[in-house]
Amino acid sequence: IQQRQFNKASNSTYCIFMVNKPYAITCSVVAFYIPFLLMVLAYHRIYEPWRGLHEPRQHPQETHQGPQEPRQHPPDQHSSHRMKTETKAAKTLCIIMGCFCLCWAPFFVTNIVDPFINYTVPSKLWTAFLWLGYINSGLNPFLYAFLNKAFRRAFLIILCCGDERYRRPSILGQTVPCSTTTINGSTHVLR
Repeated sequence: IQQRQFNKASNSTYCIFMVNKPYAITCSVVAFYIPFLLMVLAYHRIYEPWRGLHEPRQHPQETHQGPQEPRQHPPDQHSSHRMKTETKAAKTLCIIMGCFCLCWAPFFVTNIVDPFINYTVPSKLWTAFLWLGYINSGLNPFLYAFLNKAFRRAFLIILCCGDERYRRPSILGQTVPCSTTTINGSTHVLR
């Protein structure tokens, strides 16, 4: 503790947050490992039936007991579009969850390991792992904007103060006149 508190380079003392083993385990399990496990289970429950829907379909009357393979019917246009949409959604969730895990796992692994190795993890490594987790929060809007067209359009509208060129064209072919209203001190555009 004395070595960590005193910085020889700047001749100053720091307040060091050190946790005991039970606290490190409890904190990490509650803040990271349980939510991670719940996300994995939820995504598994979401995508397990989805995978079954995308296997080639066959009609029961066309199944044969012999060496012939059952005939498979190609999916219609609607189910093909749905499959592409769901595949993209699955990839998006996978990328976002993967980034979350890659960014926060080093911090929470180190948080548990450090008390067991007599607090020998260098403070710069601690800081790097903590900032990697913080970077994940800043990365999310850009991941969503990159992976989702609707989010990207909304993101551009917000960043560009409602610039009309990022708005979706109206179904009627013309834009609806805008009016503004103030709700709880903040101005909202009504279309």
